[in-house]
Amino acid sequence: MQGLNYIKHKNIDFAKWDNVILNSPIPLVFAQSFYLNATSPNWDALILNDYESVLPVTFKKKLGILYLPQPSFTSQLGVFGNTKTEIVSEFYTYIKKTFKLIEYEFNYSNKLNSTNTKPKKTFIIDYKNEINYNQNTIRNIKKAQSLNYQAQFINPNDSESLVKKHIYPFLKSISIKNNQLKVFSKLINQAININALHCMVTKDPKNKIVAIAFFIYNANYVLYLKGTTLDKNENSGSMHLLLDFAIKHYSNTKKFFDFGGGSINIGLANFYKGLGGKELNYQYVKVNNLPKLIKMIKKN
Repeated sequence: MQGLNYIKHKNIDFAKWDNVILNSPIPLVFAQSFYLNATSPNWDALILNDYESVLPVTFKKKLGILYLPQPSFTSQLGVFGNTKTEIVSEFYTYIKKTFKLIEYEFNYSNKLNSTNTKPKKTFIIDYKNEINYNQNTIRNIKKAQSLNYQAQFINPNDSESLVKKHIYPFLKSISIKNNQLKVFSKLINQAININALHCMVTKDPKNKIVAIAFFIYNANYVLYLKGTTLDKNENSGSMHLLLDFAIKHYSNTKKFFDFGGGSINIGLANFYKGLGGKELNYQYVKVNNLPKLIKMIKKN
């Protein structure tokens, strides 16, 4: 296989694919095959030579038109492997010719020179650097400790019931649709199946869960997928305590801790920075070459 090729899902060599992702400088779980299988079933691939560089094609089809969206619960796709500027440009040119509508994120290592890009960011901890919490974070951790709250692991087999009880209401509150909730559950189950999921909680002295978070990981990287506090009105520091517990736990085995990326508001950005997160910037591509009539329908 030489040159840039479009490979259908059934013909992807998933072992080679995952090897490329896992050997990236920051091996983002979003592009691993198990994650894509959950968030974008039957995804295809663009592959350069013998898996020298790869890009997940998370396509959909509507009204007979192919488009390239960013899947739910996913950040930073784009080109992995050899990410030289000219190679990334070749992939980008291909998808622009192929898809009438593109709403897709390229990862931090992809540098695109295009007017169709907008900056996005995540916050990440690189464990080779010193981690510094701000005073607000330290104060909240101490507050949770003074209340005798405890952070701990939960058996992954209990994850499905905990997701439905605690995460579904949170996701619905931020306008996540029912079909996306099913995707989230599938992702959780896929991660459990390959032993790539941790669920952590903070409990009060009465053994009641007051904060919960889910993490998906590989050998060198961990993603804070989703989490929520269940005692928001008390301002107890329960999530600060939980994330402190997680960050310290993974410091022994991982190289990177990712707070999740996406459209981060100022409050969340300050929260993640307070826990030692540093900005990692990447690019979001939006191209709309839909026919005029379809554009009008989409606007409405």
